[in-house]
Amino acid sequence: MASTSDSVPTVATQTLFRPNPFQKVHLRSFASNQIPTYLFRLVAPDTDGSTSTSAVTSRALMDSESNHPEDIFRLGQAEAAALVYEHLDWKCDDRCNFMSWTSSLLFALQYGLFRHRKVRSKPDLSEILLFILDTRGFPEGTFIKDLDIIDAFKKHSDELRSFSALRRRETRSNRQFYFGEYLTQGELNIQGKCATVSLQQMIDHGLFDLYPRLRNQDKWNLLAIRVLELREDFAQLPSTTPFEVRKAIEIAQGCFTNRWIVPFAAMLLSLKARDPNDAEIVARLSEINSPEELDLQKIQIDVYDLPEVRQFARIINSVHRESKDSDISLLLNPFTRLDIE
Repeated sequence: MASTSDSVPTVATQTLFRPNPFQKVHLRSFASNQIPTYLFRLVAPDTDGSTSTSAVTSRALMDSESNHPEDIFRLGQAEAAALVYEHLDWKCDDRCNFMSWTSSLLFALQYGLFRHRKVRSKPDLSEILLFILDTRGFPEGTFIKDLDIIDAFKKHSDELRSFSALRRRETRSNRQFYFGEYLTQGELNIQGKCATVSLQQMIDHGLFDLYPRLRNQDKWNLLAIRVLELREDFAQLPSTTPFEVRKAIEIAQGCFTNRWIVPFAAMLLSLKARDPNDAEIVARLSEINSPEELDLQKIQIDVYDLPEVRQFARIINSVHRESKDSDISLLLNPFTRLDIE
């Protein structure tokens, strides 16, 4: 069973993102505090910084000889642009005050397999942990979307302009390398807001049986390209078997408890294209959903160019429709931009 942190969290001393009003108005998601309800973080023994079920701490903050790092928006534009680029390009040093999260379970899982195969230390799958974080209740400015922070500083960096083009399908290849990344800075208290499970536990509970394409070890040495390959499955709509639905629920129940089970089972079923109105999916998830524990209306989901996350949104909407006899209200939850039809 996964480790969970269920006590009431206290707000730790943390460094919030605080762009000035002129900067903020140009940061589309940040300006409206549109943060996905669920974010993932993949952690291995040699991951930079420190991550536990209590706190996530940046490498810069762990350096005892370093001054307390400032909010990135308080630094000079050129310096800030350089630090953002170095983090996004995996070139962190002791000055790095960022920690990364993703809204894509598909990316997080492939990243875990990649770390196991590609990193020099080759950590065991039992040492590679998947953290899932409930972002509700954190102060505004805790999280920032990678596209927003790139936009904030790209005019001061050729490298960030290139990153922007890569993320937005503005390169000659016309391939979009976007994976739903979000950043925090400094230390983030996540006590009571997260759960964690190892990749090995997920595999033991049947991850590869549910989604056999992840089993292909010849592809574990790839990351971005492999995720794009896996997303090609969304061009088709195969039927869903009762076995797949049972297996997704078994994995979720074997790895998590209570309020995490339904969203995680839906995310597992969203690793490939499915009919979101499939009777078996809707019936089984509705059976185990407790409105007292999880109000589906309040789940925020950013589906921007993430087919696996769009699939999750559609499934969650179908389960909500089954229990409430209505779609998720976009007036109450405008961030969840659902393609319901």
